[in-house]
Amino acid sequence: MDSLYNVASSQHGLVTRTQLRDQGFHRNRIARWVQTGQLTRIYSKVFALPGSTATIERGLLARVLETGTDATISHTTAAWMWGIAGYEPTPVHVVVSRENRHHHHLPWRVHQFTGLPPGHRRTVRDIPTTSPALTMLHLAQVVGRQRLERAIDNAWSLGLITDTDLEKLDRELAVQGRNGIVAVRDATEERGADWVPPQSNIESRFMQLLGPHLASEFECQVPIEGEQWNARVDFLHRPSRTIIEIQSERYHTSLTDSAADTERRGRLQQAGYRVIEVWDNELFGDPETVMDRVLTAIRSVA
Repeated sequence: MDSLYNVASSQHGLVTRTQLRDQGFHRNRIARWVQTGQLTRIYSKVFALPGSTATIERGLLARVLETGTDATISHTTAAWMWGIAGYEPTPVHVVVSRENRHHHHLPWRVHQFTGLPPGHRRTVRDIPTTSPALTMLHLAQVVGRQRLERAIDNAWSLGLITDTDLEKLDRELAVQGRNGIVAVRDATEERGADWVPPQSNIESRFMQLLGPHLASEFECQVPIEGEQWNARVDFLHRPSRTIIEIQSERYHTSLTDSAADTERRGRLQQAGYRVIEVWDNELFGDPETVMDRVLTAIRSVA
């Protein structure tokens, strides 16, 4: 059994029927170990060794191993693996290079993706997972445009992707006419090489309200320097010298926070900027009023 533990050590305590046979353990011994509790059958081709913990990761890897040797976690499940906000590990999505009849009976979603480019099959926590860039393409196939753009912004902010990664994916797959490639391409072109992604969900919400055309007029996370101070503002509309500060009631309503925000706002105004504070409850509860204030500011003469 020692050799099995060596195999299972990088597989969340799992072994496959093929691996058992490669170690010289055949059908009768495998069946006896299952009967005596020395192995726990997870799926028809996947077993857990004693002492392994039934984690989410173990469950995902078990599905990958059951699906086949080229199977890879994908779509919304891959987004969760990469830590992209708004996604959960289930329902489980797995991608393979070629589907077969076995896949049709599996209780999770198996997608076919022929010609997977080299480098797009990564390993995250010992689990085969599609690359962040390919995950964006897969998301474009199963979620709407706004959710896709939020995921791209989130992955960009986390340092998982850049415009170069998405453009390279476009070059690799556009000739094949992949579903979703146009949506990813459009989102990449709208952002450009100098794009600085929003740092929070409420900032992403503000960008959505602006829309692609108006959002291109704003710079995100811009450093502003005074004589003896410096600040980083959430959004800057440079032509009108208008700063948009996105505030959260959770973090900016204490007396200390209010005093600091007032001092910061005063310095920015003395430096010649117009400062508009937008609160998270407004973004979701009264977006029309938010947009009226922003449009009035950037279209008026300073």
